[in-house]
Amino acid sequence: MAEQPTVARFLVSGPRPRLTSALHLAERVHLTLVRLSGGAEIFTGCDKSRRPLQGHGHAHIFCECNPGPERGRNGEVTHITVYAPMGFAPGEQEALQRLRDVWGLREDRISLALQGLGGPEDFGGPDASCGQCPLLAKSRAWVSRTPFVPTRHPKVTRAGVVKRDASGLQIGSPEHELRRLLRMAGFPEPVAVEPVRGTVLGGREVTWQDFLRQRENGDGRQAANGAGYGFRIQFPEPVQGPVAVGYGAHFGMGGFEGDPAGCIER
Repeated sequence: MAEQPTVARFLVSGPRPRLTSALHLAERVHLTLVRLSGGAEIFTGCDKSRRPLQGHGHAHIFCECNPGPERGRNGEVTHITVYAPMGFAPGEQEALQRLRDVWGLREDRISLALQGLGGPEDFGGPDASCGQCPLLAKSRAWVSRTPFVPTRHPKVTRAGVVKRDASGLQIGSPEHELRRLLRMAGFPEPVAVEPVRGTVLGGREVTWQDFLRQRENGDGRQAANGAGYGFRIQFPEPVQGPVAVGYGAHFGMGGFEGDPAGCIER
């Protein structure tokens, strides 16, 4: 029997919001899938007793801005990818096939067209201009596309002295937290992590603070200031995307794209 698909990828049309509003658009997609599936656990993230599922096997919803001749030139969302490592059962696939529109932040109707179901290797690649999904690439090098929002605070002693780990990083600092969450997600220890100031949308650099970083619904744990950060990561070997960690990772925050210089061609 064929394996269940783990990826559903949609083309977005209509009045598309900018990628800076990705968190809220992902929430609208989430709510619609919960309704269409009759509350399937893979979309709610909770069991029948409303307890959060363990691990991160349930659905992640990623908004993408992939500039092309007729799309993405102003930094708007061009694609939405729904990814769930636990795999979509037939009834959940039906809900994805019925997902055809959602309402945007200004109550605009945003149309979605399902491009296909499969695995990351079916859609991933570094060349967004030809329809590949950089979020699902296989690469050694990854760079932030949406802000990483830490879930812990930087640690200091009562006397105000910075607490450091064996490598000298401040415990709970953004880089320390990123590395911790990557380990928890099963990724290899990075050989290099460098901060990046923002991402390019519509031909100009946009800072992480320009993104919406607080969910409309639900809570989730984040550091008190809710600040966003970005990084370039180098792993010792290629890893299969998606790479997404931190607050709101199931709604597209903390998402990284495969750097074309480090990607494996298919």
